[in-house]
Amino acid sequence: MKNWWMSKTVWLNVLAGLVAIVQALQGQPWINPEIQVFILAVLNALVRLLTNTAITGTPAAKAVTGTPGAKKK
Repeated sequence: MKNWWMSKTVWLNVLAGLVAIVQALQGQPWINPEIQVFILAVLNALVRLLTNTAITGTPAAKAVTGTPGAKKK
């Protein structure tokens, strides 16, 4: 298992949030918002397909270890 800050999915969504903030501060989207949502959905799906390690503190991690945040031996 890995810590949350090592998650590609988390960082992709942090980046998407930062892009949304910058666009809001500029007062206009760079591209159509519906297309942005579609692109983010596709990128999230691709990252999840490439990822096979749960992050600590998630339901998947608890199911494997039986306790939140515990490391599997």
